[in-house]
This record gives sequence, structure tokens and C-alpha cells, in this order.
Amino acid sequence: MNTKALRHLARTRRRQLSYQTHKAHSLQMNRLASAYTAFRHSHRIAFYFAADGEMDPAPLVKHARHSGKRCFFPVLRNRPSRSLWFAEHKIEGRLKNNRFGIPEPASHHKHVSMPWGLDLILVPLVAFDTQGNRLGMGGGFYDRTLAFRKNRHHWPGPKLVGLAHECQRFDNLQAKPWDIQLDAIITEQKVYSFR
Repeated sequence: MNTKALRHLARTRRRQLSYQTHKAHSLQMNRLASAYTAFRHSHRIAFYFAADGEMDPAPLVKHARHSGKRCFFPVLRNRPSRSLWFAEHKIEGRLKNNRFGIPEPASHHKHVSMPWGLDLILVPLVAFDTQGNRLGMGGGFYDRTLAFRKNRHHWPGPKLVGLAHECQRFDNLQAKPWDIQLDAIITEQKVYSFR
């Protein structure tokens, strides 16, 4: 199956989940993620705002804030770089929609962080396999943002953890040379650890 067809199939699978199932999966994922060692030991964590049927990290954000962790969210960098910054967002902070209609912190210039300044980055995905390969939406934003990990061997930067529904798992995804492998993936059923 080619990448376009695979992406379409995976997006269809997650969109077909009912609202109640989405909510239940998010709560089950939160239970597993909040016990995950990298999450417990991290202080500066990047989340994302779920769209298009993605696993919703909202309960995990609430848990992180209650635990005194600092919560960051992706902010699109100006064209043409097609990469991300991460901006801290507090409960009282304002949000604005980016050019794709996804919320991001409005006051990002004051509280922006580069990816290597974070402890943990939670990454959305369209499909994954049990080797740590991730298929995204196709824009390459996370791969470009995290490309620095390819050149670091002693300190690769923050832990990268994908969040997904189990129905997004495939046997084997064809990794591209620019793809950044994940350290773990957490679904509603289990934690897949790769490093």
C-alpha cells in the first residue's frame, strides 16, 4: 500500500471512532502516560491540540498542570521554514488559530522554546508501527523540527512519544531517510517502547 492510501486508511479508521470511544481512549491513554517514567520525570512537556480524530492529550495536560509541570504547544514558524517552535501555555492564556485552523498560544514570542529545550515532546500521528516509525499528516513539520536528533549521539534531546489509537497501528511502515523515529508510542491499550 502506498503512503497516500495508508494515510487515508488510518485517518478513516480514527474518524470512525465514536465521540464516546474517543473520550474513553483518551482517558485510558492518560492513565498509561501519567505512569510512564519519562512523563513523571519531565518538567517541560510539549503537547498538541487534537484535530481530525487524533488521540486527545487534554486529560494528560490537566494532569501535568496539576503536577506542576510546564505545558508547551506547537507554534508554526513563519514561512517558508515549515517547522515548529513550542510556546508555553497556561490556563488563562489566549489561543489563536494558525493557518490550518489549529489553536496555538497567542503570546508565543514571550515564552517560546526550541525543541531541544524541552524534556518530552508528545507527537500526534496518523499511523505507527511497532518499530517506532510514525506516519504524520504529510507536512513534515515535526520531522523538520526534530531533524537535529539525527546528528546527536550522546544527547539526542527530548524524549519523543507518539499518542495514538490502537487502530492506527500497522505491521511495518516504510521509513524515509528524513523520518525521525519515536522513543515510544502510547495508545489506549499499551506503551510501546523502542529505546
